[in-house]
Amino acid sequence: MGRPRKTSAAISSPRPAATAPKVAPAAPPSSASSKSSSANRGTKASSAAKSEGVRQGGKQAYTPSVRGTDQTRSTTTYGGEQGDGWSSRATRAKTSTAAGGTSSSSKAAGSTLQAAPKTQGKSAQTQGKSCHLPPPLSAEKVVEIEQKTRGQRNNPEWYLCRENRITASVASKIANSKFANGRTSEVPQSYLKDVTRSGPRVQTPAMSWGIRNEKKAVESYEALKSRESHKAVKVDDCGLFIDKEKPWLGASPDGILKEAKTGKEIGIVEVKCPYKHRDKTVTEACKDKAFCLEKKGDSYSLKKTHPYYTQVQCQMGVTGHDKADLVVYTNKETAIAPVDFDPDFWENTVPKLEKFYTEAVVPHVQEKTVAARAKEE
Repeated sequence: MGRPRKTSAAISSPRPAATAPKVAPAAPPSSASSKSSSANRGTKASSAAKSEGVRQGGKQAYTPSVRGTDQTRSTTTYGGEQGDGWSSRATRAKTSTAAGGTSSSSKAAGSTLQAAPKTQGKSAQTQGKSCHLPPPLSAEKVVEIEQKTRGQRNNPEWYLCRENRITASVASKIANSKFANGRTSEVPQSYLKDVTRSGPRVQTPAMSWGIRNEKKAVESYEALKSRESHKAVKVDDCGLFIDKEKPWLGASPDGILKEAKTGKEIGIVEVKCPYKHRDKTVTEACKDKAFCLEKKGDSYSLKKTHPYYTQVQCQMGVTGHDKADLVVYTNKETAIAPVDFDPDFWENTVPKLEKFYTEAVVPHVQEKTVAARAKEE
């Protein structure tokens, strides 16, 4: 049902690789193949037992399958066969110990984060750009990361693996920024911080309300969806999914929708609990022009101009699914807005995210690495 899933080569956050590293860095692949990658949406793999069964004990774990791609990969190699040179400090330490100290210190790993040499000519520039992108990850690593990050905000590994990766939650503001669209050379620092920081954010009242009500929202959704589809469904928890071909991209849906009886995957689920409209029906909330949904007859649809649309498209683009349900929960109503994967939209979005990654995130990480090495020396 979904497109093949991706796997990640290191259970950690990405760190930019250098053009001619001395140690063994890794760098994500170019997203130029986004269109072919999205178009070739494959089947998904079966699921395995979940570690963070919040709503049901012994839930099945989601096991993503690998999506086919026509992407041309950079021939430049960086160290290990599937190494992720963008690992966070804690994860790098664990990995280096297990691997016999291949990159035993942040200094060694950082030594590969050098600025790429200036090249001339269009093809040379393209090659230099690809050198800043981590290499594709194996399907096994994608599964491994997803499994180890279940529990999401309650799991420290989830924060570590998100560090230095563009995730679905920030995709909209990055893709619509002046910088990503070439209208300014000034990097939006708040967006950069969202990508490069690790650890939880300060919770606002709206965020706290959403977290407290997410479980109730999912239970209400399962009941409503089961009635509408005339068959029992369930939502399994999941962790962070990494794009196999573009490991600098990640997404954490609120769950994977499955048929309760067969375990067949149907799509992904994203839950929203709007604090502003918490005591209204969703129909009443739709009167707000800034609201994410609009009502058409008896059904709701997600506005394509709303940031949530980009978020859900990114989630499908990364996980390989073609179907998603945006669930909006208030104290008075639960609404479902079905969303189909839009390959054209995603194809137009990925280059903007890649521009931000290669021209803002990579230089920032390299600068920090050089500064850290200078202090050590």
